[in-house]
Amino acid sequence: MLSKGTFGFLLILLFFFCTQKNIAAENSLPRQKIILDADIDSDVDDVGAMAMLLNLHKAGTIELIGVVITSDDPFAPVCASAVNTFYGCADIPVGFLKGQPKLTNHSRYTKTIASEFPSKLKSWEDADEAVGLYRKLLSQNPDESVTIVSIGHLSSLQGLLQSGADQLSPLNGKDLVKKKVDKWICMGGQFPQGKEANFYRPDPQSTVYCLANWEKEVVFCGWEVGNKIITGGERLKSEIPTNHILYRSYELYNNFAGRQSWDQIAVLLLIHQADRFFSFVNGRCVVAPDGSNTWESNPSGKHQYVILNPEINADRIAIFTDDLMIGRIPSAQKPEIKP
Repeated sequence: MLSKGTFGFLLILLFFFCTQKNIAAENSLPRQKIILDADIDSDVDDVGAMAMLLNLHKAGTIELIGVVITSDDPFAPVCASAVNTFYGCADIPVGFLKGQPKLTNHSRYTKTIASEFPSKLKSWEDADEAVGLYRKLLSQNPDESVTIVSIGHLSSLQGLLQSGADQLSPLNGKDLVKKKVDKWICMGGQFPQGKEANFYRPDPQSTVYCLANWEKEVVFCGWEVGNKIITGGERLKSEIPTNHILYRSYELYNNFAGRQSWDQIAVLLLIHQADRFFSFVNGRCVVAPDGSNTWESNPSGKHQYVILNPEINADRIAIFTDDLMIGRIPSAQKPEIKP
């Protein structure tokens, strides 16, 4: 007969074995393959979102397979490439929405970042064409393995959906998406109704088209969620060196005055702690020609929008987000997240 001490020791060993087995099982799962579609120009939250993705990529949590820049800022793709390069990921390809009638530098930081930090791209002309990169990345990856995270307007995504068969794939864009994409996480809209910049500026018709022709799951991160979560302030400033590309971006943007975390919320949805912070409402997002949106409730709908769990303080999410931007990756286990 086992003594109480021996029995207790065996229970501890069993708990340790099961815990390690669960961690190993989680770590052995295929990593989510992510394409980021960003408008890295007018706001700095795009850089914060990229920092989070690259930290998660380097930690093995996700696999960032490409970045599509949907912007009219000619320095935006070079800036994005510089961010990739700073994090040791220069080979992650960057695409750019080419063929626009006019390019204008209107950002507080993209030109400076592009000039001060090394980049694989020397000019926007060196970037892949956005739709071509989308098609290449999708065609190269397994079926239903890719998550698209869009944190800007949807012109490049519309181009993908409208694209025809080519040497990369015999499928048209809509069928290629249906075959290769698992889901789309979209920072855009205001819920349950409203009018938000990514939906209406500068290309509301791309929003209307994408939602009308998208057949897979979509999760919308509305303006109202990220608006409550302020990051990039003094805490971030004190935690990273002054020669860090994230430091320089936030310094140039507003000198660490703090900024809403619209784009970062979309990235948070990629990690398992998200269900501690957020809940989801099912239904269908309906977009008017002017880019304003309304919501039709439907428990079995393929569209969802995000709401903050009422017991969670927004400041707690802000700290968690700042930590991910800095590079503090949450463990494989689900820690208790206190309100």
